[in-house]
Amino acid sequence: MIPEGPPDSPIVVAPMPTPFTQDDEVDYGAIERNTEKWLATPLSGFVLNSENGEEAFLDEAERIAIVERVAGIAKSEKLIVGGIDSPSVTDTLRTGDALVEAGADVLRIRIPRLTGNVRGYFEEVLPRCSVPVLVIHQPAPGMFAQTQTVGTPELLAEIGAMDNVFAYLASGNIRFETVVRHLLPPDRGFWIGNGVLLLAGAAIGADGACLMLANIAPAECIDIISKGLTGDLAGARETHRRLVDTDWMILGRGAAGIKVALDLQGYEMSPPRRPSEPLSADEVEELRRKMAAAGLV
Repeated sequence: MIPEGPPDSPIVVAPMPTPFTQDDEVDYGAIERNTEKWLATPLSGFVLNSENGEEAFLDEAERIAIVERVAGIAKSEKLIVGGIDSPSVTDTLRTGDALVEAGADVLRIRIPRLTGNVRGYFEEVLPRCSVPVLVIHQPAPGMFAQTQTVGTPELLAEIGAMDNVFAYLASGNIRFETVVRHLLPPDRGFWIGNGVLLLAGAAIGADGACLMLANIAPAECIDIISKGLTGDLAGARETHRRLVDTDWMILGRGAAGIKVALDLQGYEMSPPRRPSEPLSADEVEELRRKMAAAGLV
């Protein structure tokens, strides 16, 4: 289900974390129950097989099954985005077909990091994808404080303007991405991928977001983008100020952090997949305090 609405209605999707059983298997029952709970929120949809969802710790069958389970519950109500991270044209297209068959409405394709021919990659991939594509500029998945970029703003704006691109998801280098936003066609989606940068993104014209914070604060993320679109940056700043401490701590611990935050809100999560380490008891309590101060628990 691809959302439609007026220009001042942002699309905010959450990269869904993956719960595991005590035996370290994907907990599909918990995924379905969590999806049901998210249906009651204003979240626009989900990105499945993301860094936040521990994509590198999942095999291909698990990735496809996760999309099938979520789409079976939420496809008629929420946007389903299937994630791909491959520098190979052939593998990207094969994986994309499998994700679409499983229920994905959009494919999130990470700009390839292992080839210098980025333009050629997208010139081959985009026309052959059967659904629109969300292009993500994330040179260092999981390293959220890093600011590496791929290519030039001109190149990425050119890719973002290609046919069949649904939206462009910016990196954490706001200086670089401000130029990309300036060069992108005005009708092309420009999304932010980091809660700490959400206000800055709103100020330069972002109309959507895909970020960890949306899992636990979808209404607040939508509010910040919406106020940016209508010019109410003072109001956006007030909302953003409440969330920064929580988002900063979660980003520092990645999947382990967002899973605890969701546990505190009543979702069914788990520690990250082995051998990744969970938060300590002291860290859990610190995150609880930050979330309480932000009004999130």
